[in-house]
Amino acid sequence: MDNEINLKSEHSEIRSFVLFINTTQREVDVFWVNYSAKLIHYTMLTPGAQCMVNTYVTHPWAFRDKVSGERMHVKHQPVYLPEPWYTNFDSTGRLARKEIKIHFPLRTLTENCLWRILALVPEDEEENALRELEIPRVLIHDLAIRRRNKSKKK
Repeated sequence: MDNEINLKSEHSEIRSFVLFINTTQREVDVFWVNYSAKLIHYTMLTPGAQCMVNTYVTHPWAFRDKVSGERMHVKHQPVYLPEPWYTNFDSTGRLARKEIKIHFPLRTLTENCLWRILALVPEDEEENALRELEIPRVLIHDLAIRRRNKSKKK
């Protein structure tokens, strides 16, 4: 995955019971990272939707905007590593599923602008359109990298 070296599922010993909640206004794809470090599509959550997952502590999960491919976060991190089942109690002291809220990542102003530009420029016209923008070359380069990464994930 992006910059996570050796991020993959490992042994399946300690269970975890989670409830993924999409708190964004976007459709979000939920992925399990398998034993070979491959993203396995688990489900797609519409805005406000949720899904129950039985998983393991050593099984990473990742989340992407269905349209843009941008990584969504959990607890301000791009990857979620489940917590052991025996640490999840509700307010009455009973064991419960851990609620995991998927949220929009905190981004810099530059990153926000780049994502907005990509959303406005049609892919088939992108090469010419990016050259015509009156912005620094370094930003055009960053846009091209983001578009390439987005295309790879489709």
